[in-house]
Amino acid sequence: MKKIVTFLLLMLFIYPAIGQAAEEAPFSVEADGFIIYDEETQVIQAENNVIIQLDSDMIKADKIKANLLTKTIEAEGNVVLIEDDNKLYGDGLEYDYQKEEGKIYNGESRQDKISFKGKEINIVKDELIITDTELTACDHETPHYKLTAEKINVYPNDLVVATGVHLWINDHKIMPLPTYTTSLDPEERKKYAIPEPKIGYSRDDGMYLDVNYDHYVNENLYGLVHVKATSKNTNELDLDYEYTPSENFQFRPDLSYKQGIGVDGTVSLKNKIGGITSNINYNAYIEDDEDDPDYKDKEWLAKWDLSTDIFGIKSGLHFRRDEDDTETGKEITFDKKWSDYYWQLRAGEDNKHDYKPQFSIGIQNKDLGNGTLLSTDLRVAQVYERETDIETSRKELALKLKDSEIKLSELTNLYWSGKISRSEYGTGDDFETYDFNLGLDQKIAFLDFNLDYQYYNELGETPFHFDLLTDEDKNMGERNYLTASVGSDLKLSDNLDFNWNALARNSYYEDGQEYNYYQFDAKTYYQINEFNGVGLGYNYVGIGGKTPIDDEEVESDDLVNEVTLSYNFQTDELELPYWDVKIETGYDFIDDELSTLKYSFTREFDCFNTGIEYDQLEKDIRFNLKLKY
Repeated sequence: MKKIVTFLLLMLFIYPAIGQAAEEAPFSVEADGFIIYDEETQVIQAENNVIIQLDSDMIKADKIKANLLTKTIEAEGNVVLIEDDNKLYGDGLEYDYQKEEGKIYNGESRQDKISFKGKEINIVKDELIITDTELTACDHETPHYKLTAEKINVYPNDLVVATGVHLWINDHKIMPLPTYTTSLDPEERKKYAIPEPKIGYSRDDGMYLDVNYDHYVNENLYGLVHVKATSKNTNELDLDYEYTPSENFQFRPDLSYKQGIGVDGTVSLKNKIGGITSNINYNAYIEDDEDDPDYKDKEWLAKWDLSTDIFGIKSGLHFRRDEDDTETGKEITFDKKWSDYYWQLRAGEDNKHDYKPQFSIGIQNKDLGNGTLLSTDLRVAQVYERETDIETSRKELALKLKDSEIKLSELTNLYWSGKISRSEYGTGDDFETYDFNLGLDQKIAFLDFNLDYQYYNELGETPFHFDLLTDEDKNMGERNYLTASVGSDLKLSDNLDFNWNALARNSYYEDGQEYNYYQFDAKTYYQINEFNGVGLGYNYVGIGGKTPIDDEEVESDDLVNEVTLSYNFQTDELELPYWDVKIETGYDFIDDELSTLKYSFTREFDCFNTGIEYDQLEKDIRFNLKLKY
């Protein structure tokens, strides 16, 4: 029968020689066999289904020996150590319950979906250190893959870091890894904690090997490595690292290289000394031309920002220099924000726009009630613009109101926003802009309907290009955009899905020009039986008329009139491994030719999948291996 030593420990207070030690014992003991307490050595022994309760932690074992003088517990046989929601299993345990440190022998643990095994697991408060071990996220009696490691550090509910790592698949050692790291939070788990090579052939690259790897050196230094090696000299290399030895220092180098195109690199250095934060950024690229070996174009841009807080005012000093400028751009700023209000003072020279100086004051997204937001901005400045070589005074007042959603009924939502601004210049010019948007979302039976109206207008003249609403060199005047869309997502039966969407947009400009955009998408999928399914799709993009604004014009290459057909065959996904086969084809009515012809064959196992993809038109073949973790 169970014997509880809590009563025994209370009785110990009677004996002066051991009263103090017993009084400090922070646990109780239960056992189905026996419990013995030796007064002279202050050792408790128990056997047969022993349970020790240590505050929120618990130890279970066949046998235990607890020493009240050394504050240690020894356990053997079917040992289980439970700390919060984490469980450690093993054959033996040595544990200092005061320091919360110890060792478990021939141990196993599971964190989220990752299992660990090791001859010796060291417990150091909130960390597990496992030597000569293996781990896997493969939940299978005989895992299809595993990692062996010389050492693993496990931070429960946080991170796993392994060094001296090798990847094994079906008991075959595949490759070594510098380090392995992954988050124990499924949403934060890194996608490329284990390199997943893609091997294939394409018309542009020839034979290629493509690998992504999250390289974790330690908690202060980690980054992403991407390597693509090809037989046609189109090799690629990307390195993106972050080094943060303290909260006051961060160094981030980023390098991207594409053979025949060029190299692009960025270095960022951020550090804080006292109340001053320094942020240095340097970006440079060298552009090559694979068709012209003598061509090279070099560009660089450097920025240095210093910021601090003085009596609640954020102050900044900013420097900028690039390849094309002989002068270093300089700017000083002072910002203050409180509640929904703000003010700013900025001044600078040798920039694209120089403020000499500019003072701004306003309100940002102040809730007027019922979801309506108010923003205002008043700016007074002396401005110099390099592009126009004009320097003059500028006063601007802007007012913006926004209501993102007004629920008129259960099926009807209305939204609107409006902005007006007026600028006055020392040149005698006045310039006004108007921006208004009104829209309606309506559910009609099984249809989702949207109607949207956008209005822009520019009145007067401005001496500065940056004031214009578009990148065009001239005042575009009034513009009206009316867009209507309707669609639905239907499940016509248990085996038949159908969704479609139609959109039309009319653009009307002050000069009388009209420009129309049309889009239509439709897709249907029919599950013929348990293993076979077919899909049919149609996509159309068309235009009409002419727009005076280049950014709004759809290029001819973006026009679409295409029908697609797909077939999917899948064996029983409840019985692993199973096959997943997909064939996709498409026909382009504009070019009167096949636009797509792809094949995909995937074999799904418990813990990984492998397959082959072939694009017949692009002459691209790819072999994939993806581990599930």
